[in-house]
Amino acid sequence: MSQENVEVVRRLMDHWERGDWRGGRELFANDCEIVFSTSWFPDAGTYKVGWEAVRAWTDFTDAWEEFEVGVDQIVDAGEYVVALVRNRGRGRASGADVDAEVGGVFTVRDGKIVRADLTDRQRALEAAGLRE
Repeated sequence: MSQENVEVVRRLMDHWERGDWRGGRELFANDCEIVFSTSWFPDAGTYKVGWEAVRAWTDFTDAWEEFEVGVDQIVDAGEYVVALVRNRGRGRASGADVDAEVGGVFTVRDGKIVRADLTDRQRALEAAGLRE
């Protein structure tokens, strides 16, 4: 794994930390798969990058009165880059506050994200052969 791959994921996380959910499209390969895990995403499934993945993500973020992503750590994990993230928000309908530690496992090839598995923190660490 190269520092360049870590930097690709860092650039994506920079968009998400700013709440720029549509930003960073240039960081994804055209045939990238994004997997939203059932462990934290209500519309779990595998999406191809592009409109369907953006729509699934923005449908999720629009359900929140407030929603933010904060990156705790980005880890070079051999063939993967793992992002350990904290999602905080307040549900639009419920008013419930959420503070969740989650993770993403990213596969980067030739400077582009070819797969992104968005899951809970423990599964992200395990997928990369790491422990908290």
